[in-house]
Amino acid sequence: MIVKSSMKRTQELDLNPIEIDTPRANRYKKLIRLSKIPGFKFALNRWMDIKNSNGSAIPINVSLGTYEDKILPLIVTEHFIKKASHIVLMDCGCRVANECQNHDVHLGCTWLGEATKRIDLEKWKTHNAHVATVEEALERERLAYENGLVPHLGRLKGDSIRYGTLPDEGHFMSLCHCCSCCCILSTMKYGSSNLKKIITRMEGVEVEVNQEACVGCGSCFKVCIYDAMKMVDGKAFIDQSECKGCGRCERECPNDAISIRIDDYSRIDELISRIESHVDVT
Repeated sequence: MIVKSSMKRTQELDLNPIEIDTPRANRYKKLIRLSKIPGFKFALNRWMDIKNSNGSAIPINVSLGTYEDKILPLIVTEHFIKKASHIVLMDCGCRVANECQNHDVHLGCTWLGEATKRIDLEKWKTHNAHVATVEEALERERLAYENGLVPHLGRLKGDSIRYGTLPDEGHFMSLCHCCSCCCILSTMKYGSSNLKKIITRMEGVEVEVNQEACVGCGSCFKVCIYDAMKMVDGKAFIDQSECKGCGRCERECPNDAISIRIDDYSRIDELISRIESHVDVT
């Protein structure tokens, strides 16, 4: 009887994540789904330049503690901002398109590197695109962290195409501050395994569910944009092959049933080295 009750309760829960629902995003979902079809998979992989594209979500959880008096995301993002030869800021296109009511649209994209000089600022003036100082970019990082936004950074060919910075020669870094309700990266889960590997989890970050503390409320499902949360016997379970370590589920859980930790802070240097092997912002 307990099992039946648990199964019935699971079926009644809404385990669908909050997700961007705009005409542009829905068209993108259809395109992403094509990446599973062999012929389209090859073409899309080439178009997206998967071999050279690489990025990571940086967890923003307070429970991870501080290192050298700084929180984890700011250590990473400030490193690249301070090295960047050129910086462009603009509002978050995803939140603008989705008319986001949960997070500040002005805490949007930070583009770094020499190739950002090719961005047509006039074309993106409705998104408040402008050349920024290091100080302004660092202030955005602080505010984005306080707003609960997860930074995703790396080299993504799709952004180079969208913002007209081609040819992609490895001098254009994307640094986005993503919410769970509007982020275009939520469409990645519809793609092929190769496409989903563009965004990789930071090495050493571990996210786990305490099965005894979990009550199966489903709150964590609403904020997981990567489809990494599963329900097993009425309890939340993390599919480690899909989890990107963003940490949203830990922040959302009302029962402290989810934990996130990093095994060694030297992983920060490893992440920076990995990103720098794909993109040079100096």
